[in-house]
Amino acid sequence: MNMIFSIIAFIFVLTALVMVHELGHFWVARKNKIKVEEFGLGLPPRIWGKKYKGTLYSINWLPFGGFVRLLGEDSEGVDLKKKGSFYLASAKVRALVVVAGVAVNFFVAVVLLYVVLASNGFKFSVPLIVEHNFRFANNIKEVVLADFTPDSPLLLMGATSGDVVEKINGKEVNSSGHLSEEIKNSPPVINLELRSISGEEKNIDVTPIEKEGKKVLGVYLADQKLISYDSFGQRLFSGFSQSINLAEYSVKVMGSLIGSAFSTGDFEPVSQGIAGPVGIAQYTKIAIDFGWISFIQLVALLSLNLAMVNILPIPALDGGRFFFIIVEMLTKKRVNAKFERIVHTAGFVSLIALIFVVTANDILKLF
Repeated sequence: MNMIFSIIAFIFVLTALVMVHELGHFWVARKNKIKVEEFGLGLPPRIWGKKYKGTLYSINWLPFGGFVRLLGEDSEGVDLKKKGSFYLASAKVRALVVVAGVAVNFFVAVVLLYVVLASNGFKFSVPLIVEHNFRFANNIKEVVLADFTPDSPLLLMGATSGDVVEKINGKEVNSSGHLSEEIKNSPPVINLELRSISGEEKNIDVTPIEKEGKKVLGVYLADQKLISYDSFGQRLFSGFSQSINLAEYSVKVMGSLIGSAFSTGDFEPVSQGIAGPVGIAQYTKIAIDFGWISFIQLVALLSLNLAMVNILPIPALDGGRFFFIIVEMLTKKRVNAKFERIVHTAGFVSLIALIFVVTANDILKLF
């Protein structure tokens, strides 16, 4: 039952984020006197539609997102003298219309991240997959107890996944490597000072176990960065700063994974790092289980990722259309309409194929 609720929640969130994205296109188009022929909730076929002030507002059968259809968006067969045509608008206006959806998704992420940060004392923890300095904030490197082996003595002493290791035998811990070395060279009993996700302080005395002649605690360690916005100025702009930081870090991580995949020939980490609808539905369930703030954080990250993906210069996406407009601005010559249409069609088919592949990969991860 929980999974069904999570799937419904995911569909609702995805639809809401796509709709506000499309509202961005809609509002900027209307402001610049471009005719919006249809504003649709969901994807066709159509269930219901009503025309109001020249725009058909429709509800469609497929409950995923929505769309805006502009007059002259597809230049084929368009009367070039028709009033309100997107095709006839200036390159500047068309560029504004195209990027408006991305801007709205980014703004939604900013607002939601303000809520998340304010509820957590303007602190935010990020798994440190690659080294990165998060800008406009104080960076604190931490070591987290990610998981335990069944025979871990720490489990019996009350340690839980997500606990941060602050000190070992009175010494500050600055990396998972440093902690591992301290455990190897420790006295018979180790003192750990931990901090739980909820902020509870724990002081644990634990005796390591021997495995293959080495002292271990039966725990998997992970590094993370605590991003802390402390000053008034940092907090005032924290929503924007956090959005920029997460966008930069996401690009850096994905670039590192792809670069490593090509150099080693192992693409498994890349496939593990990409999630489709099924994977995101699972993350939605986890976020809901952790509470409303975790759910709001997930929605913020989805909105930010929607903005980032859409601005990429990929045919059929907003970034692909924006790229052609930039080429037009630089060359003072419009790209051949037929060529652009073929490129976007090919891009759309490729994206649909990619979604099927990623979804299949998500399903395989379940087994």
